[in-house]
Amino acid sequence: MLTMRNDITKVKEINTEFIKSALKSLGMATKAQIADTTGISVATCGKILNELCTTGEVQEAEITSGGYGRPAKSYVYNGDYAMVACLYVETDRGKIKLSVMVSNLLGEVQEEYVKEIEDVTSGTIEDALAELAEKYDKLRAAAVGIPGYITGDRIGLCNFASLIGVPLQKILQEKFPDIRTLVENDMNAAAFGFYQNNSRNENDTIAFVYSPLEPLTGVDRQDTKVLSNEQKRLLNIGVDFGAGFVSGGRILRGATGFAGEVAFLPAPHLENLNTTENRLKMAAHIIESIVPILNPGTVALAGGFFDAENIEKIQKQCLELIEPQHMPHIILRSDIHDDYVNGLLNLALAELSCSVALVERQF
Repeated sequence: MLTMRNDITKVKEINTEFIKSALKSLGMATKAQIADTTGISVATCGKILNELCTTGEVQEAEITSGGYGRPAKSYVYNGDYAMVACLYVETDRGKIKLSVMVSNLLGEVQEEYVKEIEDVTSGTIEDALAELAEKYDKLRAAAVGIPGYITGDRIGLCNFASLIGVPLQKILQEKFPDIRTLVENDMNAAAFGFYQNNSRNENDTIAFVYSPLEPLTGVDRQDTKVLSNEQKRLLNIGVDFGAGFVSGGRILRGATGFAGEVAFLPAPHLENLNTTENRLKMAAHIIESIVPILNPGTVALAGGFFDAENIEKIQKQCLELIEPQHMPHIILRSDIHDDYVNGLLNLALAELSCSVALVERQF
């Protein structure tokens, strides 16, 4: 069991995060209002607020008194205290694209663009991040999304073979020591973004399943001799499905980062997934496999393959095996981009927050 010593520094970090979160939510507040919202004493709130004002992360609000007496001092969170960046690479209709977004600490977008690129290597992502670091001197965190899973510190199977086996996060962190970097699987990030925007209960479990209109294939086939036969097969024929899972506010990555690689699920009698009928059966098979293990309340289906008609057919097939009370709510996500970017943004912001969180015990 993980234990943590009674460390006043950690308690202070947690209290600071509570105060910053409350101030972001309230917009403008006095010490008393923040204390009432967080449950932290007014004296402690005042001390922490003073320290945050010294660094510039919090600012005193300018208030004009409309009545008698001196108004209570109010505070606002300075979203421009630091910047975070989100970057991801993908293939779209045979073209390679790089999507970039820069935001302040309040989630206010400073810049966003998508551009076509020739190929994807670690150098491609290094160059993109270097450009952002030069442009934004307050850039303090960056989350990078890649279409592949990460085992340990290295990228596993990926649509871009030139990234397979590359310790991308380590490379980026060493090159940009002042920027907290994180490399995340695309489906994990999209699932996390969907959860952040749509979960009403922080303990919800959701599954995010993606299937493109056409299977995603390996764009760069160099060094494929180091791949397993199954990896070569998937790169050659294309990956039809991917998934990400979130439960209790946490991404479920598994022991080796392989969770969500539903393309490896055995599918008897469905060798050919080029037909719509078989892909529908595979989609239903994936949900039927997820439900008894994770029991999600919601399954989001995204990607060009899914439409309202397909979802109805998938749900009907699932109900042949799954009892209605266990059947998750299936919804359609027309575009993965918003969920993907929102997930990366929240992950980047988390890199700048306290590493210790209080979790309510569930019985």
